[in-house]
Amino acid sequence: MDSIRLLTVDDNAVIRQGLRSLLETEAGIEVIGEASTGAEAIQRMKRDPADVVLMDIRMPIIDGINATAAIMRIDPQARILILTVSEDPQTLARSLRAGARGYLVYSRFTPEELLQAIRSVASGQEIAPSPAVALAMATLPEEESRAEYLREQQAADPLTTRETEILDLIAEGKSNAEIAQALAVEEKTIKNHITRLYSKLSIGSRYEAIRLRLAHLR
Repeated sequence: MDSIRLLTVDDNAVIRQGLRSLLETEAGIEVIGEASTGAEAIQRMKRDPADVVLMDIRMPIIDGINATAAIMRIDPQARILILTVSEDPQTLARSLRAGARGYLVYSRFTPEELLQAIRSVASGQEIAPSPAVALAMATLPEEESRAEYLREQQAADPLTTRETEILDLIAEGKSNAEIAQALAVEEKTIKNHITRLYSKLSIGSRYEAIRLRLAHLR
């Protein structure tokens, strides 16, 4: 690529300005925008995708982990690098599980290391997690993380009322024909709704839909 287009996401304006000051003078890197919340980052990525997103974790409305998950549903090839003050292995593991290509912890990296990480992620590479984070990833329950994403990311890409009704009926074990009868619509219409809600939730089967819905209701 000619120039790496960056989106910086952090609720702290001082940090966003500091990143811009550091990066905008670097050859081959262009800061195309900033976002102060995860929800704002999702909308910006829908309108004008960046090559690399520098994502904070702790933000209001939608945090960086859920924003990462939502962006990855929009574009599975998105390249997100987490920049955070958190050193908690499970928190960092959840960010990688959500789809981030790597993370850097503030005070633990130099400007040169940040630039190298940006270039690595932009080229499609992943930054290897520390042993503690790798262990946390291996032990993090899939349904717990996916359910947490579902709880918060609906603000960014919510299911419609009809899609929610259908998801509830799927969770009750209803077939497509039974759902169509219950909602007084054609079965083809139900299939179309299911296709859309599967896409929004990044799932591919009724089993996953039932598991995710039940975990969400816990």
